[in-house]
Amino acid sequence: MTVGNPSCFGPGVLLTCVAVAVILGARSAAKRKGVPEEMRAWLPNAISALRIALVPVWLALAFEARRAALSGVQPSPLGPALVLIAIGVSDVIDGALARRFGLATNLGATLDAIADKLAQISTVTFLALLGAPAFTALPIWLMVCLAVRDGLLAVGWWAVHRKRGRVAAEHRWHGKASSLLLFGLVLGALAGAPPALVRFTSIAALVLVIPSTIAYLLDGWKQLRATASKG
Repeated sequence: MTVGNPSCFGPGVLLTCVAVAVILGARSAAKRKGVPEEMRAWLPNAISALRIALVPVWLALAFEARRAALSGVQPSPLGPALVLIAIGVSDVIDGALARRFGLATNLGATLDAIADKLAQISTVTFLALLGAPAFTALPIWLMVCLAVRDGLLAVGWWAVHRKRGRVAAEHRWHGKASSLLLFGLVLGALAGAPPALVRFTSIAALVLVIPSTIAYLLDGWKQLRATASKG
């Protein structure tokens, strides 16, 4: 297998660098006292929208890497890895901006949730079904378990929202830890981590996903019962 030319990822890498520059510039600008309050208000939502836009960029680079690998060329993981890092960094920054300036809104929360799920579903599904031979494949069972989790949470969210009109979600440490571990898992798979390490990390992530899912479902059940008792 010959080594591919990293320049094939040039447009994606360039776009990612621009996106990171915009994100970091927005964060820096928001900290300055001279920035108008109305400008600060849309920054977190704009960063979430940019994160959503980076997902198809990641998919395009991942498919290009797969095409190169199938044709006998060793693809560079640089492009997909940089886009993934930009998605992760932007997630941290838009949340920090929303908390710092008290800019949390329903629209912002919705955009953030869409960006998170879109990125996670796209990366995990691709690497589980189409990851090899360009990258280290993720276990199919991990993809299935995450799909079941998301399905249960979606049904629970719909049920609570239908009864109460709003859903109160408390983020616990195991939920944040599972998200961080899944991010590292995808990044490791892109970098060609050994399959044994990928399987072990997948199991560790699932160990955290299970209690997190149960906690969210119990919270939803309590909210449904509280609404029923008031009725």
